[in-house]
Order: sequence, then structure tokens, then C-alpha cells
Amino acid sequence: MIRKETLTILTNLDLGCLNSLRKIKKQGDQSWLENKIYYGRRTEMAKMLFKKGEFRILSDDLGKLSAAETNQLIKTAGTTCYQTREVSRKTPEQFVQMLQNSGHYAMLEHSWRTVEVSSASGRFPKEEIGFRLYKANNLFCITERPFSLLISGNLRMFSEGWIKSGDVFICSIHHLLAQENPVIFRQRGNFKLPEDDFRVLINPELGSKKEILVHRAMTVEFNNHSRGMTHETVRSRSGDEKITSYAQESTRYVDYAKRGMDLDKFQIRFVLPYNGQFDFSQIISFSVDGTEYSFTPQRFTNLIEGWYRELRKKGLKPEEARQWLPIGLKSQIVQTYNLNEWRHWFFIRTGQRAHPEIRFSAVRLLEEVQKRIPECFNDFEISQDGQSAVYKGGDPLV
Repeated sequence: MIRKETLTILTNLDLGCLNSLRKIKKQGDQSWLENKIYYGRRTEMAKMLFKKGEFRILSDDLGKLSAAETNQLIKTAGTTCYQTREVSRKTPEQFVQMLQNSGHYAMLEHSWRTVEVSSASGRFPKEEIGFRLYKANNLFCITERPFSLLISGNLRMFSEGWIKSGDVFICSIHHLLAQENPVIFRQRGNFKLPEDDFRVLINPELGSKKEILVHRAMTVEFNNHSRGMTHETVRSRSGDEKITSYAQESTRYVDYAKRGMDLDKFQIRFVLPYNGQFDFSQIISFSVDGTEYSFTPQRFTNLIEGWYRELRKKGLKPEEARQWLPIGLKSQIVQTYNLNEWRHWFFIRTGQRAHPEIRFSAVRLLEEVQKRIPECFNDFEISQDGQSAVYKGGDPLV
């Protein structure tokens, strides 16, 4: 039997739908009706994703990118936030300028440069220079060589370090970087290092494993993951010689009915738990305030999507209606770390106790970077079933 309350929503349906209803009644099956009809209108079902998480390495050596390539990567990261990658008409240079004009400097962190500072005369006050760099920006990665210093960081760090300190030495580095990329480094003044004293080399060759870990950076994009996964991964923060930066898809400005799409036609994507033992087609029954309810996961998710549609139609903005969306909402994130932090990320995200969804992509990413940069990641051992990994190295601060 079809419930009375189900029949009341059929008044606006066409003849074809009514014929389908007669067929359903005859077969005693109303699942099609419940999954396809809301408030007298036919809609698409919410899309369920199971183990569809994926990654894309945007660059495994950011410091080697040209100025044009750096600006393009910054645009790629920045358009992730509002999902405007396919519709943005700005050039990478225009996009970077827009970010700076709006004070949205976080996206400039998806970049990297290493400089080596030395002295032609051999009289190089490393301790003094190192302290001045630390005062300018305490996030700089600084490594001491016998007769020089290696200094690495993202371009936001170099730019803000100059603005904050006004130090002539920092200004000189800023001036050289501005010659390379005047879009990011808006040149102020005309400083240069004394030719008979200091020398600066941009992107010197890195020697030891330690230098490569600290002074080389990689950017990775993760897609078709849940909001829960992105909430977990952003808990990784900058630490001792470890740098982290993020660009995360926003639910405040990303409307699933954007660019004039009908609110009845868009489709929300949800990521199912990475649990292969759970039957996601089963009917789950529960009681609230004395009323019994029975839903399949698909049906319940459809109701959430329908609720969001109606909230939007009632006038709530996307940033307001999102309050009812679950943490399983599909999301995208771009992560830029130096390799030292990527090692730490693999250490905590590939173990058997790690979150299953993150571990799924983390192990696969580890496999790829072991091929690309084996000298930095060959002390991780991936399990035979390919589902987890173990760190075999001896670094207590991995």
C-alpha cells in the first residue's frame, strides 16, 4: 500500500509519473517514489561517492618553477577556494594582483624560493644575518653551510619579512626576487648588496638529504574527499623546519546552484565512510519523539539535499544554508609543504590507526613520491596489501 501522505504530493505530477505510480502500487514497491520525488517535483538523487578520493601533484619542486609557472600555480590553488577554476577569465598575473589588492595573501604561500647568501671576502657574520632573518619572519627555514646560509620560504614570507623589518639585507633579497617576479614582489626602492661583500644566489643546488627535506617544497591537490578529511589534514601545522599552507574549497561561497543553475537540478556529492564491511543499501530504522522512521543511506541523504534546496529557495544564502550540510560533503584541498613536513604527514597519515579516508590517498601518494624522490622517502615501508605504511627511519622528529 502507498501511504496517504505519499499520495498528497502527487497533485503536480504529469501523466507519465502517475502511470509509474500505478505500476509501483501494483508491484507494492514505493522506493522509486520516495527517492525521486520531493514536494511535488521530480529531482536528481544526491550522488554518493565511495573510495573515489584522488590526488594530483601540481609540483614536486616548487622552487624550480619559473615566475610564470609560479603565478599559474597560485591561481590554481586560489580558484580551488571558490571553485572558479573553469570560469575565471583573469590571467595568472591579474589573479595574483587581485589577491594582493584584496589582502588575500594566504594564496601566495603556494610558492617557494631558496636563496644562498655568502661573502666574497670570507667575512660573513652568519649568526647576525640569521638573527636578522629570524626577526623578519620566524618561519624562514635557515641552514648553515661552512661559508654561507641557505634561506627558504614561500613568497609571502619573503615579502612580509621585508615589509615588517625594513632591514637593508632583507630588502636586497627582496629586490632580487622582484626582478624575477615583479607581480608578487612589488618593488620598493632600489637596494642591492655591496658587491665586494655579500653575494646572493637564487635556487642553489641542494646537497644533503637534510637540505633537500628542508629547502624543497611540493604542492598536491586532493579531490573527491570529504569535508571531514580536509578538517583532519589542516591540523598539520608549521613546526621546526616544517612549513604548511592550504587552499580549501569553501562552502561559504560555493553554491551548488551557481551560475544560474536551477535549484531543482543541481546535485550535491557526498562521500561515504571508507568502510567496506557496511551495507549502504540497508534500511535503518530509528525513533525520534515517538515517531518511527526508516531510511536507506541514499534516501536520508536525498532528504538533506532536498532540505538544502528549500532553504535556498526560502532566501537563505549558501553560507547560511550550509549549516545543515553534513561533514561528508565532497570537498577539494590544495596542500603545499616542504618535504620535511610531507614526511611528518606521511608518518601520521599512513599508519594503520590513521583515518581510513586520508590513509587511502596518503599511501598512494607515498608510493608516487618514493618513485620521484626516493632519497627522501625510502625509509617508509608500504604494507604488502598497500593499505598502510610504517616509518623505518630513526628521526625522532619525523
